[in-house]
Amino acid sequence: MKKYIFVLIFMGLIGVLAACTAQDNPTNTFEREEVVLTFKVTSGALTNEAQTGWTGGSRVDVTKVFKTNPGAVAIFAYDVLDILDTVGFEHTSIVELGVPKNNLPVYLNKYATSDVKNVGTLFIPDWDALDLFMPDLIIIGGRSAGAYDRLAADYPYADILDVSFVIGEYEEGLTRNANNIAKIFPSVADKIEVELNDILEEMSTIKTSAQNLEALFIMVNGEALSFYGPHGRFAALYDEFGFTAADPLAEEGGSHGNVIGYEYVASVNPAILLLLDRGVATGGSSSIDAVKANQLIRNTEAGLNNRIFTLDPIAWYISTGGFQSTRQMINDLTTVINGI
Repeated sequence: MKKYIFVLIFMGLIGVLAACTAQDNPTNTFEREEVVLTFKVTSGALTNEAQTGWTGGSRVDVTKVFKTNPGAVAIFAYDVLDILDTVGFEHTSIVELGVPKNNLPVYLNKYATSDVKNVGTLFIPDWDALDLFMPDLIIIGGRSAGAYDRLAADYPYADILDVSFVIGEYEEGLTRNANNIAKIFPSVADKIEVELNDILEEMSTIKTSAQNLEALFIMVNGEALSFYGPHGRFAALYDEFGFTAADPLAEEGGSHGNVIGYEYVASVNPAILLLLDRGVATGGSSSIDAVKANQLIRNTEAGLNNRIFTLDPIAWYISTGGFQSTRQMINDLTTVINGI
């Protein structure tokens, strides 16, 4: 009799443990099918160019077969987190999510909870955390693009999607990434299509309104100023949004910009001055007010006519390429146009 009772208790414990396991590890009930995706890859070791989030060199087009409706997804690109947040994670197949939590944008802070796994930083995956996470899909961006080869080698069972942007191809990159995400998560494909089309239309409106408006783009990082020209990291300002470069001779085409002084800004004498505070974007303190207060800046045409504008640092620098971030960029430039 005692033996019988022990067996019953033992079987009951097994049932409880099984129930807890099922509760802690929800099952993905979405049907998984194969779909073909084309995207760009930066192979090889992680370079300084890749670490900025934008790559200026050549990139290789890759076509691969992916599985739709992954259950465990690790996302190292806040723009994709932004897109899926916009259309609703609850409508996707994702039951386990992993993201870098060290510098989450404020508007994505909901993913800093214990329900979401911390899988590293935007630059370097936490390999031990990924081993335990066992992702079905890993999404990397420009800052983590150099990890593609190792991820492919260490996680052969996972699909790996690189959503890095190429300088000068903002609209192309946004469209490609949104369409690929829609293919992977067909349950939200219609919502993604609607959002994308609305954003592209709004970008076109800005481009029409910004024609013949000359602007100078400066990144502020503490006491340092960096200039970005029409072929640099923020080329979207000129290509997709239609502004004219205030310095027509500038050929800066990199991701880091050219370090400049206040004298350069004074010599260009821009009609419109756009400032982005990197310190705020990376969790530091702001130095924008000190820049605006500089006498050389105040004496420019932009300063004298109150046409110095501060751009949202998170949207333009951290989560660029998302739906919400792109709309914030549109709002920033709408403010500029309305302030002229």
